[in-house]
Amino acid sequence: MANAAFNGYKPNEFIIESLDGKRIDITNSILSIDYFEDILNPAISMIVQVNNSYSIVSNLPIRGGERVEIDITTGSGDFVLNRDDDHLRVYKVSGIDGTRMAENFTLHLTTQEHFKNEVARSYRRYNGKISDSVKDILSNDLVTTKYIDENIEETSNSYSFIGSFRKPFNVLQWLGPKSLSPEAGSSDPEPDGSLQQKASGTSGYFFYENSEGFNFKSIDTLVSGLKGSGSSDTKKYYQYSYGGKIIKANEVANNFEIIDFSFEKNIDMRKSLRLGTFCNYSYLFNPYTYEVTAYKYDLREEIGDKKLTKQTKFSLPEDLSGNPSRVLVRTTDDGIMAKDGGVSTSGRTPVDLAKSFARYNLLFTQALNILIPCNTKLKVGDVIYCEFPEMSAGESKEIDPESSGFYLIRELRHHFSANQNTTSLKLMRDSYGVY
Repeated sequence: MANAAFNGYKPNEFIIESLDGKRIDITNSILSIDYFEDILNPAISMIVQVNNSYSIVSNLPIRGGERVEIDITTGSGDFVLNRDDDHLRVYKVSGIDGTRMAENFTLHLTTQEHFKNEVARSYRRYNGKISDSVKDILSNDLVTTKYIDENIEETSNSYSFIGSFRKPFNVLQWLGPKSLSPEAGSSDPEPDGSLQQKASGTSGYFFYENSEGFNFKSIDTLVSGLKGSGSSDTKKYYQYSYGGKIIKANEVANNFEIIDFSFEKNIDMRKSLRLGTFCNYSYLFNPYTYEVTAYKYDLREEIGDKKLTKQTKFSLPEDLSGNPSRVLVRTTDDGIMAKDGGVSTSGRTPVDLAKSFARYNLLFTQALNILIPCNTKLKVGDVIYCEFPEMSAGESKEIDPESSGFYLIRELRHHFSANQNTTSLKLMRDSYGVY
């Protein structure tokens, strides 16, 4: 089978509907489409290059907010965004060029919830588990059904807070670091900063949108559950390998071959030390009691098996091991006054606060960019397996055990054009190696 990277695509439908219901089909005028997802972004987006002899911008006209229906056939399946609950809207038109007989311009699209977010506000009091508050904000503040319960991971902790008239997306992302996964448990510190009880997980969630809708998932869930391939409940994942050869148009090749790659970030111990990723000392101030408490936190002892590899330890030079590399001054995680007169908290201990900070930083330990044949089944938040050959002068076919292994998809871009159909991925992981 011809490599899907160079099969191009078949635009079956690309319709723009104006605010007054006027519809124009510009399918035959599309030059290219770029679709974007980002685990740090609460909404998907799309950029479309258009060439048309009919003055769409002025005759439709396009003024912003127009609904777009898209149906594309690719080598990896149909890519459809035309249902009532997932269509995109125009938010910007740029690059208009009318100097030729044809009109050239760029359409910038985003989800309708992104528009709603600009006018909606979360102002109520929210009580109960954080995951329930997330569903409440999505359903009642954003007024969307574009999520499934399975993608809103339950939290173990509750938190009472007031929205304070903030935008819903801002509140949802603000709740991520405050959330504890069901497996996180709690760790009580000794006066010297050591831990009495080891938690099995860490706090920290991501709120983002992908092709399945909105997601609220813990870091631990995203990076775990793929080990032990013999297990019946192991999640399925795609495996890609780099063969070191140039793939040419119309060449028969493996659709799961890495076309090109580059390591954006591989080893930067100085930065990790400055961030306090491995070990930090936290001073926590309670604004209600005016108490200040200090805690030493060592990630190596806490991370457990919630990683993308089977490493049991993080290797550091002996003279650095266990020594705090950053001092943090933070306030405790307190909320609003409870009905009994007390102060509501998120349920996180001061150690959980330090743990969350280090966990987010650790996730960006290794960053990798790859270009692969288009695969519209991939989405941000997925884990894929990558294999790279060892760097040597010979013809070694051995797999590099350091750079190969599982990676989490942080950013995704599907590129559709007449002569190229590819997927670009920005990957990240919290440790090195296959094992």
